[in-house]
Amino acid sequence: MQFPNYERKDPKSLEIKTRIFHTALSLIKESGYDNITVRMICDKAEVSTGMFYRSFCAKEDLLSFYFDKMQGDFTIQVKNTIDAMADLEEQLIAFYAWLCNFTVDLGLDFSRQFFSGKNIGLNTELFQNCVFSVTNRYLEKAVQNGFIISDGRTPRDASKDMCVIVKGVIFDWLAHEGSCDMSEYCIGLLRRCLKSIL
Repeated sequence: MQFPNYERKDPKSLEIKTRIFHTALSLIKESGYDNITVRMICDKAEVSTGMFYRSFCAKEDLLSFYFDKMQGDFTIQVKNTIDAMADLEEQLIAFYAWLCNFTVDLGLDFSRQFFSGKNIGLNTELFQNCVFSVTNRYLEKAVQNGFIISDGRTPRDASKDMCVIVKGVIFDWLAHEGSCDMSEYCIGLLRRCLKSIL
């Protein structure tokens, strides 16, 4: 499973973009998304505003970097471990548990901004984001190896169901102000739902 868009980026520009993102994330956690400016981000990251705008078109573009960061972190941190698992259900559960922990690490305010009805990147009908793509690839590989999805459904159908369920878990976590263990709840819910989805 490759993420060519992430891996082909110039390492120096990716390093700068990642530094800006982490700085912004720190400021968002301290002051809230609406209370920070590009100037504040640049000052703390020790980059010029020109450098910021070469990396991001606007402050709002920090949100779309979520997918780039997720792809990179997934590839570095857990992809090989999950790929080595023999059981499809355990692969999917491990991936979504990792995604929940990744989201928690971004913090409530960033997640509120990202997981919004205004974010077209979350629409699995319009945009095949990397969360959907990872799920779909695991399912397609399982089908190629003889796994049969119930009721003649496709890997794409099952992937969409899983993405919608996990987005619901994230929205519930946000509604509870992060007071619940999102990963634990997600694992339990997926274990209950996977039999009917697959």
